[in-house]
Amino acid sequence: MTGHHGSIGLNSSLSSDSVFRMIEYQTGGTGARLRLFEILAAQGVSASEADDLVAALEAGAVAAAWDELVELPHQVSGAQSKTFAAGWSTCVDTVANALEGLADRFWTRRSGRAVEAARLNAHIRNMQPGEKTWGA
Repeated sequence: MTGHHGSIGLNSSLSSDSVFRMIEYQTGGTGARLRLFEILAAQGVSASEADDLVAALEAGAVAAAWDELVELPHQVSGAQSKTFAAGWSTCVDTVANALEGLADRFWTRRSGRAVEAARLNAHIRNMQPGEKTWGA
């Protein structure tokens, strides 16, 4: 994505506000997903395979966050109380379980996304006749 951040809606200077930064990531992710579906369609990849590839990427990204998160209980300082450490571990486990469920949902959310992305891209870009897509 070097040099093309603007085309997917991601600025090179992100907000320092965490809520706005997450919105920027969501916007960038949506733009990237639409562009990826567009590129895959142009390369002749079937809509079903494109759905599978994007679902795997999204589930994999959440799994990477899960992997980082499950290491956090090991980062509790020895100076902290046992009660603090137990609470910390419980919180990390709760969030890890939520991420696991999210990854599962991304993995199973496959059907029809490529076709919907093609329709949205067509609407957004007012596509020219003959341009290859799945749904237009």
